[in-house]
Amino acid sequence: METRISSKGQITIPSEIRRQLKIHTGDALLVKAIGENSIILEVKKKALTGSQGTSEDILKATAGLWKDRTDINENFIRELRKSDHRRLEELLNE
Repeated sequence: METRISSKGQITIPSEIRRQLKIHTGDALLVKAIGENSIILEVKKKALTGSQGTSEDILKATAGLWKDRTDINENFIRELRKSDHRRLEELLNE
């Protein structure tokens, strides 16, 4: 598909592509130059974005956070997951 650059340097992404990629007004896109005459637009992931930062920022900030905790073992994690699963089921059934 062909599109043009406006006088403000903006491009219009065709509606068919916006629907296919679930892109909406205000969504962030990453722009990358490829060679001398090509660009790639990537839809920035929406999960965990906003005031908290991107999911990558959050993962970097919390990596190793529990590494020195001796009270967290496989049983604790298993019970935590069960609890989360039960809560999710409750929310879905409301």
